[in-house]
Amino acid sequence: MTAAAGSPSVVRRTCRRVGLDRNPMRRREDRVQLAVAAVLTVLFLIIAPLLSMAVGGRIYQNEDRLAKAQAAQLHPVEATVVEVGKAPLYAPITPARVQWKDALGVAHTSDYQATGLVKAGATVKIWLDSSGKVTEPPSSTRALSKALLITTGLVFAIGTCFGGGYALLRRGLDRRRARLWEAEWATVERTWGNHGTRPDQA
Repeated sequence: MTAAAGSPSVVRRTCRRVGLDRNPMRRREDRVQLAVAAVLTVLFLIIAPLLSMAVGGRIYQNEDRLAKAQAAQLHPVEATVVEVGKAPLYAPITPARVQWKDALGVAHTSDYQATGLVKAGATVKIWLDSSGKVTEPPSSTRALSKALLITTGLVFAIGTCFGGGYALLRRGLDRRRARLWEAEWATVERTWGNHGTRPDQA
C-alpha cells in the first residue's frame, strides 16, 4: 500500500525535476533546454550504436584481413630453450635463448621472450617470419581489440560533442534567464515604489 500510494508522488517529482509539469514559473528557455536535451539524448542513442557498428565492423574486417595475411607468412617450429635469463619484475615475461633446426637441418639460435616460466631444456613453440626470424605469434583478438578501442573512442567523442553543445546552450540560456529575472525584479521594485511600501514591509 505504501509503495503504491507513493508511486504517483515519485512520478510527479520526477516530472517536476525534468520540467514536464505545468509550473507557470517555467519560461520558454526552460522548455527549449528540455527539448534540446531530449533531442540530443535520442540522437545519441540512435547515432552512437549505428555509427559504432558501421565503423567498428569495417575496422574489424580490415584488421582481420590484414592479420590473416600476416599470419599466412608465419610458420611455427619447435625450439629448445638453451639459456634462461632473469625475468623483470614489471612484466610477466622470461627472456631466453632458443635453438631450432630448419628444414635442411641447420641449427639456428635466437633470443626469445617467453610469456611464462621456462627452464633450460624445455621445448617451446616459436613463430618465424618469411626471413626465418623469430617474431610474435599471430593474434586472434587483435582485430577485435582495435575495433572496440576505436569505436569506444568514437562513442566518447560523440558524447563529448553532444554534451559540450548542451553545456554551451545551457550557459547561454542561464544568462538569458538571469537577465529576465533582473528585468522583472526591477519592474516589481518600481511597482512597490509607486505604492510606497513593499509587501514584505507592510
